[in-house]
Amino acid sequence: MLTEERQQAIASYINNHSICRVNELCKLTKSSESTIRRDLIELEKRGVIVRVHGGARSLQDYSRDVEQQVRFNLNVDKKREIARFAVINHITRGDHIFLDAGTTTYEMVSFLREIKDLHVLTNGVDIALACLENGIQTRLLGGEAKIETHAVVGNTAMKQLQEMNLSVSFIGANGLIAEGQFTTPDPAEAGIKRLLLNKQKKLLS
Repeated sequence: MLTEERQQAIASYINNHSICRVNELCKLTKSSESTIRRDLIELEKRGVIVRVHGGARSLQDYSRDVEQQVRFNLNVDKKREIARFAVINHITRGDHIFLDAGTTTYEMVSFLREIKDLHVLTNGVDIALACLENGIQTRLLGGEAKIETHAVVGNTAMKQLQEMNLSVSFIGANGLIAEGQFTTPDPAEAGIKRLLLNKQKKLLS
């Protein structure tokens, strides 16, 4: 397969699947990992795709949720750096914190177990389970759990959240636009995030 033909096949596959891993592209084109990685670098330079840890993502489809299991494997080292920084600098003994459903907030859990008398509230099913496994006092919001992101959303979750007093909240997002606003593709999850941001603004004002 010629280079141009292979790169066209790669770009088409990524755009059709939103996100994929290097080994998928190796099988697709019958090429080595080093060849695929060079192709991805070239395609990213041309603005066709964006590289992520272990693979690539389409630029045409940032409006859809990516399945949780896929996101767990993306940019793990960077997520852990962010998580460690957040815990060390913004959480102290006795805090009541909220962890928004997400794979970066999930990485915070392993750093939380050393903090005494910590109370975690979350709408993330995976986060709640991880907290319990680490012996952290945990409360999971009630409501509808999304298949794609394992986030609990809906009116029940919103009502419960309104009644909670929190020391600090850690909120995830799918993107950041030029005006400094956060974006997420799901209106139900956006409602949770908006409520949290408003609660924290009131706390800081």
